[in-house]
Amino acid sequence: MADYDRFFQVSLEMLATANRDGYFVDLNPVWARVLGYPLAELRARPFVDFVHAEDREATAAAAAKLFQGAELVGFENRYRHQGGEYRWLSWTAAAAGPDGLLYACARDITPYKEALAEREQALVLSSQFEADYRRVEEELRQRVEAQQDAIHSMSTPIIQVWDDIVTMPVVGLVDSMRAADMKNSLLETVARTGAKFAIVDLTGVDTVDTATADHLLKVMRAVGLLGARCVITGIQPSVAQIIVALGLDMHGVITLRSLREGLKYCMRAMGLRVTRVEGGAATSVSAAAGPGSG
Repeated sequence: MADYDRFFQVSLEMLATANRDGYFVDLNPVWARVLGYPLAELRARPFVDFVHAEDREATAAAAAKLFQGAELVGFENRYRHQGGEYRWLSWTAAAAGPDGLLYACARDITPYKEALAEREQALVLSSQFEADYRRVEEELRQRVEAQQDAIHSMSTPIIQVWDDIVTMPVVGLVDSMRAADMKNSLLETVARTGAKFAIVDLTGVDTVDTATADHLLKVMRAVGLLGARCVITGIQPSVAQIIVALGLDMHGVITLRSLREGLKYCMRAMGLRVTRVEGGAATSVSAAAGPGSG
């Protein structure tokens, strides 16, 4: 018995015996270090008084099984510390012996439980962060696409300036990719509106390369295939020199000095007459007189 007592006192595990009335009989000193209570106080009250309210029913059921001859391994419950917080204990217990007592060994697994809870919380936060990141990424993608669409629309604006007349003012550097976008946008607009004239104004273009000039010629031919006429206005001297130097065939291409001249041309071609009113302060558009008019 002396050897038993020595092991009981020096063990690092929480060793205990309990009777059928639900009281601890023997407790080693580790209990006082883990829970903070004097051993006498732990023995003076039913052990379920120290168990967390949510764990009491399971604890009573486990004790009943032990007294019926079962063994218990890995059972977990929470015991109240003297300071008010709860400690997680993991139990291993043998069935009641000839003396009618339960022999149990418990281990404080609170640090493990806390680490597990922190890990689960970190996983939740990580999942939430990932969801938020994907949402923000999608919002940014949509914004970038919207900005690109807006920039594209601003880079190749197409304006319906009059019934059956659309114009596409071009400003800045025109490369082959932008020229292709211009062609697609203009053809789509002509087909959608049924315009009879399409004015491409190059007033804001200072230079073009061979591929770009070729694209512009293809634009005019493609517009013609849709039953509309393409008019180029505002060709700058530098652009005109490049076109001449490249030897591009401009035969049949209608070119005018300015967008205003181009608009007048299209109106006259549709049988409309543009006149000044009140000394040029305003303009008037009317149907041109037919052959039989006075």
